[in-house]
Amino acid sequence: MRKISGFIISVLLLVPLWCQGQDTTRYPVNAMKGIRLGIDLSKLALPLIYHNERKGVEITVDRYVKGNFFAVVEAGWAGTDLHRDTAYHYRSNGFYGRLGIDYNLLKPRRPYSNDLLYAGFRYGISVFSHRADNVTVPGYYWPDAHAQSIPASTLHVHWIEFLLGVKAEVLKNFYIGATFSGRFRLVPPKDPYSTPYIVPGYGSGSVKFAVGLNYYIAYNIQFF
Repeated sequence: MRKISGFIISVLLLVPLWCQGQDTTRYPVNAMKGIRLGIDLSKLALPLIYHNERKGVEITVDRYVKGNFFAVVEAGWAGTDLHRDTAYHYRSNGFYGRLGIDYNLLKPRRPYSNDLLYAGFRYGISVFSHRADNVTVPGYYWPDAHAQSIPASTLHVHWIEFLLGVKAEVLKNFYIGATFSGRFRLVPPKDPYSTPYIVPGYGSGSVKFAVGLNYYIAYNIQFF
């Protein structure tokens, strides 16, 4: 159901760009003034989707550089609190950041257009801690074995990601957008006791490749 709704929202976000493309006159790329500050709506929805087991917040800032290029900085926090009956209690939280650049694939077809259809690259790093308490190992043939806890440890994970995204100016200086990204882990989490359930900003701690789908609202803060 979430995949279907994501596809529908993505199509709706592309409608303004499709309408814009009906005009055959081409204009110079508009050098957006100031910075565009946004927040990831999909992170704010995590408590509703996962019944308060996951929480997070992410902000993004991009600025026009030159030609069709935009510099991008993204930062966020994520936390996980899992209760599995009497089997275990897992907790993690930490921060992450991404630094990268976007290239606008869209050729403006109306004056002062700030809509973007872009491809991007990011380098990401996450620093977080995790631990597990009241861990129970199923015995099957023998009684269950109880471990008191898996001690807390601080982990670092690095990755690169490639993405496709859209940002549509629906009101003056106000944008909605979406991105689809593929993430390749470079430095894995090194914990002798357990694999992290979720790596903030990346995804599952047990995979070398992860994908992400994010939705944003943003506002262009002009300096002049």
